[in-house]
Order: sequence, then structure tokens, then C-alpha cells
Amino acid sequence: MTGITRKITLLMAVVLLWATAAYAQYEAHVILKVDVPFEFSVGKKLLPAGSYQVVRTAPYILALRGSDNKFLASIATSPVVARNPRYTPVLRFDLDGDRHVLSQVWPGAGASGYELAAPTRVAYLAAQKPIEVQGSQSGK
Repeated sequence: MTGITRKITLLMAVVLLWATAAYAQYEAHVILKVDVPFEFSVGKKLLPAGSYQVVRTAPYILALRGSDNKFLASIATSPVVARNPRYTPVLRFDLDGDRHVLSQVWPGAGASGYELAAPTRVAYLAAQKPIEVQGSQSGK
């Protein structure tokens, strides 16, 4: 049994090292800059109108930074695909009463984007017309 245990332990160590090396090579990448003209919420945080950067920190993990490059929020997302490709970056907001809620991020590089977790009032939000705020593409 010790031979099998040793092989499994060695295999797990190799896989862990590969995963660590792959994650270490992942570079944070600014995917868009945007001026939001209204107060909005991301998760449980309420943010004022202003200039923001959306940064991809890992696959399907985004970070929201202020104009001073200060970290404001980390956002877990899932992939979303549009029927038609988008060529301009866009943040999409849904209305929850009189509050704007960030719901999607479209980098503007094709038909794929990022969707945030659905708010608790999904039925109400689905009936509302979303608001889109255009941003600008940004490099590293």
C-alpha cells in the first residue's frame, strides 16, 4: 500500500506545481475603462458615479478599480455569448427599483462577455429595460 500512496502523493504534488505555475503566469489585464454617470451597486457594494476600470485578474474573475487604480470590488462571473459580436466595450446595468445594478461586462472584442450572479429579484429585473454604458478598450 505504501507504494501506491507514494505514487498518488507524488502525482498530486506534480499537479499542484503545474497549477501554481499556470496561475503565476496569468497576468492581470485591463479590459475596459468607463465613466459611469450614476450611482450603482456591485454585489453588496454601492459605488458613486465616476471613472472605473474593469480588470480581468483570473479566468472569469474581474476586479473593479477606481480612477486612482484603487481596488474596489472582486467580481465572480460566468460566460455569456451574444448573437451578434460587440465591437465597443459596454457595462450593462439592470434597474432594481431606482438602483442600478451591474449585470454584464462586454469587453468589445467579439461575441463573448461576462455575466455577474443574478440578483435576488430576477423576475422584477427581467421585466426592466437594461442600461448600457460604453467604455473604451484598454491594453495591458
